[in-house]
Order: sequence, then C-alpha cells, then structure tokens
Amino acid sequence: MAGSKEPAYSELFLRERPGAYDPAGLEARLREIVAKATAVWPDLGVDPERLVIHLARVIGDDVAAGLAELYVEDLALGLACVDGLPGALTQVDRLCGAAIDTAVARIDRSPELRDEVRQTLWQRLFVGTPDQAPRILSYAGRGPLAAWMAVAAQRTALDLRRAATRLAGADPAVDEVLPADAHPEVDYLRMRYKSEFEEAVRDALAALPDRDRLLLRLTTVSGLSHEQIANIYKVNQSTVSRWIAKARADVLEATQQSVCQRLGVQRDEFMSLAGLLVSRIDLSISRVLETSSPE
Repeated sequence: MAGSKEPAYSELFLRERPGAYDPAGLEARLREIVAKATAVWPDLGVDPERLVIHLARVIGDDVAAGLAELYVEDLALGLACVDGLPGALTQVDRLCGAAIDTAVARIDRSPELRDEVRQTLWQRLFVGTPDQAPRILSYAGRGPLAAWMAVAAQRTALDLRRAATRLAGADPAVDEVLPADAHPEVDYLRMRYKSEFEEAVRDALAALPDRDRLLLRLTTVSGLSHEQIANIYKVNQSTVSRWIAKARADVLEATQQSVCQRLGVQRDEFMSLAGLLVSRIDLSISRVLETSSPE
C-alpha cells in the first residue's frame, strides 16, 4: 500500500501464511476485523498489527471460512489478556464467568473447587509456564469465547478432582459425573456393540461442523442450559434448541448407519432399540467428548 501510512494488514497476514488467501479481498476483510475489534474494546488498546499476525497463526486451513465466521471481538479479548492490557481480565470474567461457574458446578458445586478452577484456569490460559505458552493462544475465534472457556473450565475441574482423588488413594472415574445406565436393553446393546458403537459416535462427532460439536459439548458435558447457550451465541433460545436437536439427530443417524455397515446388523434389529438410543445418545456423546480436546 504505497503512499499510505496505515499498515498493510494483508502483508502481515501473508507473511505468516503465504499463499493462504486471495490477496484481492484480504486487506478489506482484515480492516473490517480490526475495526470491529477496536470498536468493541475501545478502552483496551488492542494492537491491530499484533491481532492480524495472531489471527494468521490460528486461523486454520480454511482461511476464507475462518475469516468469514470469526468471533473477532472474543479473539481480540483473549489476546489482550495475554498481553496484560488493563481491564482485559475483568471483561473476560464479565463475559464468561457465568458459563464457567455452570460448567464447574457440573463436576462439583463447592465454592472451593470453583475458586481453585478459576485460579488454575487463569494461570493456564493467560500466563502459561516456561514450558507451555498461554493456552488462550490456541483459541481461534471459531466459536464464542465463553463457550470455549466453559469447556476448558470443566476439564480443569476434572483434572483437579482426579488429582485430589489420587492423593486420597482412590482411582477416579469419569463416569462418576455422568448418569448411570439402568436399562437392560441399553446394557445389552453396549455390551454387544460397545467398541463399534463408541467408535461410530466418535466418527459421527468428528464429522460435525465445529459449532455443532461445541454445542453438544456445552449441553451434554458442561451442563449449560439452552438459555445460557443462547446468551453466549446471542440468538433466541429456540434457535439453540433447533441447532442442538439437529446435531443430536445427525450423530444418531450417522451412528446407526456406521454400526449397521460395520457389523452387518440388520437395520430393523438396530432400529428396534432406536428409542432407547435416542434417550441415551447424550450419555454416549458425553463419554466421547469428555475424553477429547476442547475446540
């Protein structure tokens, strides 16, 4: 951008990701992103060039989609926390605090665990260690920051509780935080098709769009209500309910097709338990998502 004193954001971006995007529309899109971030957080003093460089590093392989669906204000806020900008952590607590507390309460409602999770989470996400950079730097803005932090908070709570249980001499089990099965037909299905069923659920979840997978994690693992998720995404509660219902249906359908194909099971035999599977699919989703990394 000869003759202009403004930084060429596209040059900064392409320096980090050469050939990743059509430069013709890149500069305009990056300027929109910077303008939005600085408008939402006028008092934080976000550095536009640093934001563009960071964005290039975390955007992922599909650059066009990443730039189009970006939660730029949340990405900028996370970066501001790492940079220690005054007021940034206060804004994170205001934006994400309720979702974090709900996710932790799914594990344990004690104030002591909640406070310990907050302290540990802030250290892991925004400070890091000599061996590991602040984890917020892996947040790519593909979903709301509050949703991403709720997942991270619950995993932190599980880590802390497992550590405490090991010190007490017991062997912790993830299943403690999930409802127990009490139906013989479900037990039969799980025993007969256990490995195939879990692998099919895992594949079905992996095939979902990022948003749908995160929605299922928030509702089945972190325990957030549809109303809370709607507040995070800034949409109507009915919209969230529709999104989640479709995601669950997609997982169930893909799981049924996969198990029938892998085992040569007749669809009629499998579908005879479909009602039970629908009622328990959230449990299977929870088991898979809880052992996977957050988005």
